[in-house]
Amino acid sequence: MLTNLSWNYVGKLHNDFLNNLKSINTLVFLLNRQRIKLRIALSTLDLILNLLGSVNPDFMPHGEEYALITRDTVESLMRDYDVNKYVTIESMRGHGHTYIVTIKASPTLLIKLMITCGSDCEYYVDDEISIARSNADTYFQLILKASTIMSKVFETDMPRILLTHNPTIYGKIIPINRNEVIALSIWDLLRLNDVISRGDLTLNDISNVVDTFVHEFLHYILDRKYLVSSTFIKMMKRIPSVIDDGVIHELIAWTLTPHVSKYVAECIKYGSASELGGTELAIQYPIRRRHALAARKIINELLMRLNGDCG
Repeated sequence: MLTNLSWNYVGKLHNDFLNNLKSINTLVFLLNRQRIKLRIALSTLDLILNLLGSVNPDFMPHGEEYALITRDTVESLMRDYDVNKYVTIESMRGHGHTYIVTIKASPTLLIKLMITCGSDCEYYVDDEISIARSNADTYFQLILKASTIMSKVFETDMPRILLTHNPTIYGKIIPINRNEVIALSIWDLLRLNDVISRGDLTLNDISNVVDTFVHEFLHYILDRKYLVSSTFIKMMKRIPSVIDDGVIHELIAWTLTPHVSKYVAECIKYGSASELGGTELAIQYPIRRRHALAARKIINELLMRLNGDCG
């Protein structure tokens, strides 16, 4: 394992992480395997979040933001994530003690952390994390450009954008202090390693990079402008249920995302974009008529904003 990977030194490890590692290969671990693996996974994700976020501290959560981001990740790890399947911890003895923690977001998207303990404990990250850190500035700059363009095109305030470490999502909207915050996962950056590393990004590359952000920004606009509820009430003469609201939200976001991502990418690369107003986009999901009608009306209204201007 150690010879098959290239490891990159980061720094010394704090005591909280060490206390959990010390229980590996003990009776305590056997009796509390899932809880201890959950703690080690969260500690590992914290280290990677801080490492990648240090490239642009404006994207790092602080104070209450950090607490809410962490709570969201913990809830997802416990509810939607198989810790026993996707988190592995190897322990080896030699000159001191070595641990390797592997965390998977999918069968093909994973990170590895190595901890070596002698008189002190130091930690190293694998090449995937090092590459992501090298790519982080490009990623953050493209996200900021996309946010500026979409805020101007759709005439709305720029949202707060934060990094999260949740391995079950690439992005989501999280309410913080009565504001909707767009949380982008470190796993979104990690999935883009091959794309961003190529340099001299093509139009499709830029569209791929901003895709998750665009999807979440569309949700942000719908909430910010109350578009779903106001349109549904006007058309159906009743308040939408939670299910109605959720289905229409996703129909709009999934239908528009590839087209808006390309529009934003053209703005970033060329300073102008192809007009999309009047384009008839297919809604390809089996849905109820009321959802399709409301989604279609809002989609057409938003498309009219995409008139080739980048703001």
